[in-house]
Amino acid sequence: MPHPRVDRQLTQLGATLRNARIEAGLTQDGLGARAGVSRQLVSRIESGSPRGEVGRVAQVAAALGYRLTVVPRTPPKPTQDREAVKAYLDQLNRQAHTGDG
Repeated sequence: MPHPRVDRQLTQLGATLRNARIEAGLTQDGLGARAGVSRQLVSRIESGSPRGEVGRVAQVAAALGYRLTVVPRTPPKPTQDREAVKAYLDQLNRQAHTGDG
């Protein structure tokens, strides 16, 4: 029987993967084809109830004091907020070096 913490982790994992799929412009069928699994399995994973091995891995990890984490293989694209903060910090840095401000 899964632990409530495992259930939360699987729900979070599913939401993360669903968001990544949508951002990639894929349908559940498209992702299933790319991953070599059924659309139904993609749906179960996204809903946090993948059944089978992922759930078991999460249970084993939780029993050892670990949790599953999903990280992108490539760094995320900078967001507009990040770019705005960088521009502001660059401006402050220039002002500090020139004495303007």
